[in-house]
Amino acid sequence: MFRKKQKEFQYAPGIEKIIEDIQGGGTIARAELKGIIDELPPLVMVGKDANGLYHTVKTGRITAVADADAVTIQIAKNHVFKVGEAVTVGGALTGAADVISAIDKTNPGYDTITLAGPIGAAEIGNVLVLVTAKADAKAAKFKYVPEVITMNKVDVTVANQQSGLLVRGTVNEAVMPYPIDEAMKELLHFIRFV
Repeated sequence: MFRKKQKEFQYAPGIEKIIEDIQGGGTIARAELKGIIDELPPLVMVGKDANGLYHTVKTGRITAVADADAVTIQIAKNHVFKVGEAVTVGGALTGAADVISAIDKTNPGYDTITLAGPIGAAEIGNVLVLVTAKADAKAAKFKYVPEVITMNKVDVTVANQQSGLLVRGTVNEAVMPYPIDEAMKELLHFIRFV
């Protein structure tokens, strides 16, 4: 048993309608988030692994144009990527993927991710997505396929925690903490984004 003192804080409500959720929720894995954030906010896409644990589908909003041969990508601060993870541009997984070799967080307005190799051109507003490993164009695979959306905040400073999981319903996309693109929305086809 443990005690923890917290200040009261409420996230902006983002679930407009719940039609179906997973009864009893699911366990959210914290290993990939430990040391990056202390609390995973609600309304995060997660996917299930072979052991039944749900993992965050990590994404980040690209904030500057990148050429096809660029190895640095500028993204918004609200991401949970770490060095050693592989990424690609867009949830359609049409581009190449490569491993993050460094993340520069010194600029107050954005982070700069340096990759081991180029992953193709990127436009402002595109979404950087976590994938399994380095891959050629059209060969990348999601590390965790988006399946459901979390309904509660999750404390990642202690053991793996439970969260309600939305399967079918309506979500306010503007309130989601991490970006989602049209290709990922198609995978969450029972959820309507407004």
